[in-house]
Formats: sequence, C-alpha cells, structure tokens
Amino acid sequence: MVQTGNARSDRVVGQSPRSYPGRYGPRNEEAFPLLRVMTAFTVLLLLFLIRPVHAADYYLTATGDDRDTGLSSDHAWRTLDRVNQLELLAGDRILLEAGTTFLGPLLLDGADRGTESAPITVTTFGNGPAVIEAGEGMGIFVRSTAGVILSNLHVSGNHHPHNNSDGIAIHNDLDGALLLTGITIDHVEVSGFGKNGISIGGWNGDSGFRNVRVTHTRIHDNGLNGLVTYAQHPRANKDVYIAYVEAYRNTGLPGVVPHSGSGIILGNVENGVIEWSKAYENGRLGNAGVGIWTYDSTKVVIQHNESFANRTSGEADGGGFDLDGGVTDSVMQHNFSHDNDGAGYGLYEYAEAPPWYGNTVRHNLSVNDGRKNGAAGIQIWNGGTSLLADATIHDNIVMMGPSEDVTPSAIAFKSPSQGFSIYQNAFIASGEAILVFKPAEQVHLHMSDNRCWSMTTRSLWDESLEREVCAIYFRFPG
Repeated sequence: MVQTGNARSDRVVGQSPRSYPGRYGPRNEEAFPLLRVMTAFTVLLLLFLIRPVHAADYYLTATGDDRDTGLSSDHAWRTLDRVNQLELLAGDRILLEAGTTFLGPLLLDGADRGTESAPITVTTFGNGPAVIEAGEGMGIFVRSTAGVILSNLHVSGNHHPHNNSDGIAIHNDLDGALLLTGITIDHVEVSGFGKNGISIGGWNGDSGFRNVRVTHTRIHDNGLNGLVTYAQHPRANKDVYIAYVEAYRNTGLPGVVPHSGSGIILGNVENGVIEWSKAYENGRLGNAGVGIWTYDSTKVVIQHNESFANRTSGEADGGGFDLDGGVTDSVMQHNFSHDNDGAGYGLYEYAEAPPWYGNTVRHNLSVNDGRKNGAAGIQIWNGGTSLLADATIHDNIVMMGPSEDVTPSAIAFKSPSQGFSIYQNAFIASGEAILVFKPAEQVHLHMSDNRCWSMTTRSLWDESLEREVCAIYFRFPG
C-alpha cells in the first residue's frame, strides 16, 4: 500500500498577495465593500476546500461483489482481499456481515493510518460475530501501524500441525524507538492457531506499542500460547490493559524452549494490568508455561483473576501466576489459584534477566497447587546470577493437600533470596504436604505473625523452621 495522510483533503497550494489600493494610485473608496465581500467569500471557500472528508464505511456480505463500491450493505464487497487493497484513513470502518465467514487474512500496514482518537475499526453489522477463517495461515496481521480496533469477531485456524501461525499478530518493527499508540481488541474469539492466539509487540530496539487494551476476549485451543506481549528490550511496551479475558486449552508445543503452554503473558511492559480474567487447562503438551504471568516488566498489577488446572509436560512450571525474570515494583493481589501442576504464585528469575526487586504478593488464595515437581503454593526460585530482592508476601492463604507423586509445600524457597518480608499469612498443610521449605543459605528473611496449621501424620520438614515462620502454630495429627 502507498502511505497517505491522516485525512482526505484538497490542499491550498498558493494564495494571492494582499493589495493596498491607493499606494501606487488613487484610492477607490467604493472598492472596499466589494473587497470585503470577496475576502469573506474566499475564506469560506478555503474552509470548505480544506475540511476533511468524512470517514468511510466499507461493507462485506455473503452475497457481495468486489466490483461494487462497498459503501453500503446493498453494494457490499465479498472478500477481505478487496479490503487489503485499500489505504484506510482515520475513522474508516470495515463492517463484516454478522454470521458470515470470510477467508483471511486481513492485512493492515503502515499505509493504513488510523489514530487513537479516530481509529480504523474492524467489526460487524447485524447480530453476532463474523468469522475470519484463516485455514493454515494468519487471521489478522497488523504491521507497523496502530489506531486500530478489532471487535465482535471470531478468528479461526485449522489447528496445529496444519496451522503454524498466530491468530492475531500486531507487530512493530519500525526504527527509532517508536511507540505506536492505540490497539483495542474487544469481544473477539481466537482459536485453532499453531502459535499464539494473540501476539502484540515490537522487535526493533525500544519500539513497541502504547495504550493497548484486550477485553472480553476468549483465546483457546491454540498451540504455543494464548495471549502474549513482547519486545526486543525490557519495558518497551507502555500502558497495557487486559480484562475479562479467558485463556484456556492452549496446549503448548513439545520441545519448544524456553517455554510454551501459557494462558496470558505480559512481556516487556511498563504500566500493565491483568484483571477479572481466567486461565485454565493450558500447557498439557508444553513445558514451563504458566496461567497468567509477566516478565521483563515494571509496575504491573495482576488482580481479581482465577488460574487453575494448568499443566506442564516437563519439569518446570505449569503454575497459576508468576512474577518472572526482570519484574520490578509489581503486585499480585486478590487472585485465586488452584489445582495447578506448578506453584500457585511463582516469584522467579531466569538466567541473564534484568534485576528482580520490589514486588508484592498479597491477599491471594492458593488451594492444592503444586501437584507436580514438588512445587508450592508460593514458590521462590532463581536461575540467574543476582538474588531476588526486597519482596513482600502478606495476608495470603495457602491450603496444601497431598499429591500422589510429590511432596508439595505451602511456601518454598527453592533458591536464596534477599530482603523478603513474609507476614500475616495463613499456611495450611495436610497429608504428606509440608508447611515451609527453606535452604540453609537463605539470608535476610523476615517472617512474622504467620498462622500455620499442620494436619499430617508425618514429621514436619523442619521443626525449628516451623517455629521461626509461624507466630501461631497448630498441629492436628491425622
């Protein structure tokens, strides 16, 4: 497509020089009223000529014809190929007939120039969603442009291994640390893609996106992951909001490293929120996936979500929630994690990640997480070279029952950390589960006013450790 401006207009390329009667000849007083009228008329004409033309609506229907104008439902187009030939401008809308299937992909690029205040909108008319059927390819690809709204769509692929693409891919590879502003995905369903259901990010230094919203969206039965944001550098994306999203049965792919099989991932974000969302039954074929997590990010809030029955086929993760490598000044609060293979709430650092510090885990509930690999309700692990530092864990409830294959714990320090404060939590262990695991090299750990219940027939892992951790300790032998 050829790059165009933000509005349709006729440009005024010149203007007559102003004349001053009387300077080079006799003054003509009678000319002034006529001059004033002509000037006023000229101004009005110029205002008319330079006004933006109204944004256009383009219609697609099951009985449309690409040779028609596309400007009404009675003169609609039939295919997305016809839309891909357009150079869309600010405020333009693509209206797909509800209940109709259109073959993908839909392509938007730098020649399609929406703005945050006057976005390009792809949605439906009529009742219900329209379907974009991608087959073995990508459903929607937005490259190096923004000011885009996608709504009321079902984007579908042929499943892995027949499909090896993302469902909706929004990508910025422009030079100059450029943040493109305004991406909204609302009331969209994405399923059946071999890679990610939805991916949003940049891969050129600090380039990425600002003001991203994904709401009321279902992402399921994809191969690699559900929803991901990413960038080449940490914290490149700004102001990302995820709410009322369901990510489920995104299986992961065997042999993919470093991870696959996650529900929702916020990668490389500054100022992000994930709330009122669910992630479940992800990761069955993958390794090291997590239901909802963030990495290389700062000032992220994960709250009011539920993550459950997430799996791993390997020896890592499969957990509920996670503040992972390079995360700083972020919060997990008011979440419910249960019945996951991995930890309910992970605090992790991976190799070569930026420093991890200043994070908070509070007012969360974990029930019977850690079903595999000896994981815990709350787990701290470090695969990097610098210590996880300065975290606060308080007012959480962890209920840990036995697992058939492993011995889980309510809270576990699998690696040393520094400056952790853990207080006013309730830790409950039953059967073969234990309350606390902590390595001898753990330093600068402050625990106070935690309540602990042990309902077990076996000895506790470390009696002195339990007394250190628990201000009030109850033991009820089975």
